[in-house]
Amino acid sequence: MLPPVLYGTKLIYPEPGQVKQKGSEKNMEYKTADYHVHSTISPDAKGTMEEMCNAAIAAGIEEIAFTDHYEFYAGGITGKYFNREYLIRYFEELDKCRQMYEGRLIIRSAMEFGQLHLDPEKASGIIKSWPFDYLIGSVHKIDNIDLSQMEFREDTVQEIADAYYSHLLKLARTGDFDCMGHLDLYKRHCRKAGLPDDYDKYEDRIVQVLTALIERGKGIEVNTSGLRQGAGETMPGIRCLKLYKALGGTVITVGSDAHLPEDVGSGFIEALGLVKKAGFDRIARYEKRMCLFQPL
Repeated sequence: MLPPVLYGTKLIYPEPGQVKQKGSEKNMEYKTADYHVHSTISPDAKGTMEEMCNAAIAAGIEEIAFTDHYEFYAGGITGKYFNREYLIRYFEELDKCRQMYEGRLIIRSAMEFGQLHLDPEKASGIIKSWPFDYLIGSVHKIDNIDLSQMEFREDTVQEIADAYYSHLLKLARTGDFDCMGHLDLYKRHCRKAGLPDDYDKYEDRIVQVLTALIERGKGIEVNTSGLRQGAGETMPGIRCLKLYKALGGTVITVGSDAHLPEDVGSGFIEALGLVKKAGFDRIARYEKRMCLFQPL
């Protein structure tokens, strides 16, 4: 059980991922928070934690979550990088940066879990053993093959989409995380291949995913990497954001998905504009897996 948090005069004992609004009676000023940042702890990132922190401060970001990758695989396969030593190294670097940037930058402990629904027992052990503030649940792979390595062609896209949204739905229904990452990542690869993402065709599946998230108190992120990496818009875009709002969704974070220092906070003006356009007036932040709403 997480530590109790004081709301008014009552102690609330939250479960992991439970949403509580803290400080709603106060007129809190929005603090820019990038909730999807990778460091060189991740195998595919190019900036150290220190470099990413410096970039955040230079960009006017006041809070970041280091959501380094931790991938899960089908068939009991263990990834080359993702083990206890990986997590030890992550928290050692994080603690150094927290000391170095104390008073200048709020740094959240986080992780982007890929396909955690494939090995819920292992995922649960990790989550219970390490002091995370925030967790992203994402789907990067199908049958252990990264979407970026798949051939998106007219004769393959439907099969890929069916598998992607099936995995996404299982993750939404069973995964222990706080917000779902880049919900429609599939579209980025379609558009890079010059193919339509057929949103209309899969909207029913997207509704199922969003409904499952809402029922379980989970949120979604607005991932700005789509603006600079081929999708042509955030992931998800305005249409999906409005759908999430109409279904009763309330929990939204914004993340750059930066793997390079220059991308920290990238696209935030546009993303926050879309969040407001979709009808949301607050953004979620997290501490010890507790959701803290902050007005925009």
